[in-house]
Amino acid sequence: MSGWIKTMQIFDVSQETQLKKRVVAMAKSSFFNRVARIGSLLTVMLVLCAPGVSYAQADTVETYKDANGWKLLVNGQDYYIKGVVWSYSPRGQNYTYNLWGESDDFIRKVLDYEMELMTAAGINTIRSFGMIPPEWVTYIYREHGVMTVVNPLMGRYGYSVDGKWIPFTDYSDPRTREVLKRDMQEYVRQYKDVPGVLMFAFGNESNYGLSWSSFEIENLPEGEQNTAKARYLYSLFNEVMAAGKSIDPNHPFTIVNGDIQYIDLIAELCPDMDLLGSNAYRGTSFTGLWADVKEKLDLPVVFFEFGSDAFNAREFREDQKSQALVLKDQWQEMYNKAYGKGEEGNSLGAFVFEWRDEWWKYLQIENLETQDTNASWSNQAYMFDWAEGENNMNEEWFGITALGLPNSEGVYTARPRMAYDVLAEVFSMDPYTASKGDINQMFANMDDGRYELQGDVRYLKAEAEEASRKLQFTGGSLRGEFVLKGQEKTFTEDGEDALEFSDGQMIFLDFAFQPNEKIDGQFSLNVLGNVAEKRNLEFTYGDRGLPLEIEDASQLIEEIPVTPVVLNDQERVEIYDFNATYRGKNFDIEAFYHTPRFHCGYEGDFFGLVREATDTYGMDIWNAKAPEGVEVAGKNNWEGVTLLVGPQVYWGANPKAVFKYDFTLGKIEWTFIHSEDVARQGQATGAFGATARQSRQTTLYGEKEFSNGWKLEVGGIMAATERVDDIFTRVDGDRNVYLDEIEFEDTLGVKAKLTFPVFGKDTYVSAHHAGLVADGGVHHTLYGVTDPSRLPYSGMGNKEEYELGMIMNFGNLTILPRFMYRDNLVHANPFIEPSVSPGGVLNPGTSPRDQDSDPFAVLGNREARSAELYLTWDPTGATPFYDWDNEWREDAKFAFDIGGTYTEFPTFTDSYQFYYAPGKTNAAFGVGLPAEEVWGVSSRMVFNPNRNAKYIVKLIRGFDQSTGDPDGGTRDYWEMHWKALFKRKHMVSGYFMKDAWGPYDFYRQFNITFPEQLKLDYSYLLGSNGLLGSVGDEDRATKIGVRALYRTPDENSPDDEYLDGLNDWTAMVVVYFTYQF
Repeated sequence: MSGWIKTMQIFDVSQETQLKKRVVAMAKSSFFNRVARIGSLLTVMLVLCAPGVSYAQADTVETYKDANGWKLLVNGQDYYIKGVVWSYSPRGQNYTYNLWGESDDFIRKVLDYEMELMTAAGINTIRSFGMIPPEWVTYIYREHGVMTVVNPLMGRYGYSVDGKWIPFTDYSDPRTREVLKRDMQEYVRQYKDVPGVLMFAFGNESNYGLSWSSFEIENLPEGEQNTAKARYLYSLFNEVMAAGKSIDPNHPFTIVNGDIQYIDLIAELCPDMDLLGSNAYRGTSFTGLWADVKEKLDLPVVFFEFGSDAFNAREFREDQKSQALVLKDQWQEMYNKAYGKGEEGNSLGAFVFEWRDEWWKYLQIENLETQDTNASWSNQAYMFDWAEGENNMNEEWFGITALGLPNSEGVYTARPRMAYDVLAEVFSMDPYTASKGDINQMFANMDDGRYELQGDVRYLKAEAEEASRKLQFTGGSLRGEFVLKGQEKTFTEDGEDALEFSDGQMIFLDFAFQPNEKIDGQFSLNVLGNVAEKRNLEFTYGDRGLPLEIEDASQLIEEIPVTPVVLNDQERVEIYDFNATYRGKNFDIEAFYHTPRFHCGYEGDFFGLVREATDTYGMDIWNAKAPEGVEVAGKNNWEGVTLLVGPQVYWGANPKAVFKYDFTLGKIEWTFIHSEDVARQGQATGAFGATARQSRQTTLYGEKEFSNGWKLEVGGIMAATERVDDIFTRVDGDRNVYLDEIEFEDTLGVKAKLTFPVFGKDTYVSAHHAGLVADGGVHHTLYGVTDPSRLPYSGMGNKEEYELGMIMNFGNLTILPRFMYRDNLVHANPFIEPSVSPGGVLNPGTSPRDQDSDPFAVLGNREARSAELYLTWDPTGATPFYDWDNEWREDAKFAFDIGGTYTEFPTFTDSYQFYYAPGKTNAAFGVGLPAEEVWGVSSRMVFNPNRNAKYIVKLIRGFDQSTGDPDGGTRDYWEMHWKALFKRKHMVSGYFMKDAWGPYDFYRQFNITFPEQLKLDYSYLLGSNGLLGSVGDEDRATKIGVRALYRTPDENSPDDEYLDGLNDWTAMVVVYFTYQF
């Protein structure tokens, strides 16, 4: 059938005829596929009835050589690889997307669509970076005649060794070598008898990733270090191939090398390799590669990656023609280097990189809904858009087809580019049987067909260019909800009349713009209809539109009640978010407004001055618009320079400017940061979060990595120099009150962290001395936002702090003990009433400090003695358990953590503050938290019993204090949170909390708890492409659902719910829908 399709794809002189032929070919292909399937069923029945006959037979693949050169044979027949690098990545997804986790029906739809389009162009082989399950390898082969290369990456981008994820695989480590060899052999056993397997290939440019450190290698001269590491790599490759061939003698074995780097080592160390697999980006010609391989290896060559992007970085437009011409020249050279052409005769074919554009390649976790035009690297071999000092290779544009929109079955379509049509004609010829003259004549005559297609190419190019120059509407969502709310007291008294009904609607409209090649951006508009009244059970985005009463109805004027003024049209339309980027020669400038931004903790911000601002959901609840500002990032001669300015560059920040400079000095990586507040923030963080005093901070950080896992980090800080000479009070052990003042040394702090192996386990120890006002920012935890740690971290000064931790891996089990010890330089102030001594001396007394009235206060930085232990079981290290999106990515049948923290706070605190909105100022609680011993235990469990179900459960048990008001004492509580997913269309989530704070931060701030809180939420995803599989899917899904909330009050709950014990419960039901477009 594939040969019939090739015949149908010979180009006619008319583009219209060409398109008609393609349609006819695909229609016939579909018909014959159906006939073939019926025939296959009959064949299976006959085979099953025949005793002793196997119904699954693998292919025999081998290389063949004679005086005319090399061939690849499949079951004794000539086979020339006409391949593509294939993956299926929908818009909005990235490398975490797993097609094989979808339903069988959807997988078949994707494969049938993709493979029918491929075979229509004569493509006969695919290579994928992800492992295609054996049953689908066979399906692709039997249904479409397309073979697959099994290509385990063998640690190229990290590997899990005994349960520990190693980001840079150390090929010299004996245990790592043992694990890799074992696992690769298992892959061979799994695929050796699978019909459709063409060969085994290992790695992917692994020679470009020799990044590990060891004493032996690092002591070599710098020019020899990579060669020494490469010896370990290639010797392991050969061990794996030799072992694989002993298991499966019927398939070739190779590696995927970066070009022909280390070819001499390959010749020495890889005698069991059957052919050379190479990724080569040399432009229109592979130059001397053929001769070099023939001379030094005497092996055939398969390119596992090569090609050209379809974006012209110099002219800043899609450039299908240049891509097609590069590929045309490359294939012509490959055909001439094939068997029997009088040249090297060592070309067996290749895999074009790639089948379809992937929109995640540039930023990987951002801008997944748009195709970025950023050029990531420079290659002078591609002269059509190369310019001195500029990048020209656009990672998101390498497809011979463009990523289209989903069809009626939810499959993302592929728009063939000019290269697709050129390759269809190229692949119609068999380079083994055609003469050299016929080959070159075909390529020479291809011009007519190409120019016949040029009309369509011009149209598509003009359309894309025109669209890129104007404002585009890119999508949006329509949301609606119906709310029923009530309380037990009023319902008992008034029945159904006491229930409150409300409804709400809102629409998001998303736009993108790109006025020229240097500027692009996006923004979203939000428009409110009605706003449902859900407070105080829920606070949500859109509450800004609730009626605002600006007069108190209880006021009287001449004993006549005043009718309050109610505003019902508050902010009905607003810009929800905005960002724009200008890309210059030496600087990139980004303006941002309410778009997520990450912290700089991994980029030298040792003291956490710039906080992460990714909790847009939390900010939306309070209609906060952070982060907001402009970032200028240097490049080329200004590389390492960054300037960040804005009214609120992270949530709660004062208007400020931050200057950052990264540089290398004495083989140490240094980062200098200066942060200067230019004013004080005028609004709360959240509901009542206090604002911070205007201040400044300067830090210097150095990092040095040594051999065998040793790393030293040191930093210094100077903060709040404006408070030098400020007066404060302190109390000694005899309750004598002293006046003191801030000195310059109180603004200074120093911090160091040493990471090193102990008995092969990663261990770290840190020390931090900070003067009274040497406040930093937020402490960056070991695992980021999902770190289960309850250690009482604080970025505030006035402390001597020590921490010790160890990551102990035992197979799939990780044990993480951590310890913290912290003392204050000056303790919190107790409350001492004024008094007069018997001698007539006035003692003015003192009260707890706060951060506005005093230069410093003892709060989250209070003295602490803390210890914790967490155990994590995760059999699939490639989906780390503490990644921010692990709930969706975790693919182990069962993974969990369990652990707890105990902390002794031996001293009391000063007074916390809250933001008092009517006065637009901070107010102090007036009393601190008492000394206490607190603890907490938790466990998160992820179950994947099958691909149609996922269960996530989190249990929490704790005894803890509030974060502000001590009234009510320490709370003893427990919580259970859950999320369940069925067939990727049904989601059930919720929680039950006992004696816990409410779900928003201010509840803990004011120590407000409820005896019972219950939430249940069920949603059903609508539409053929409505499938859950990631955080993004959950946010973007078209869905309908119902949510119920219920809680009971007591004396620790809000007065308007407890009603002096007269009300037993408050409840709400919300029916909602979201339509994405």
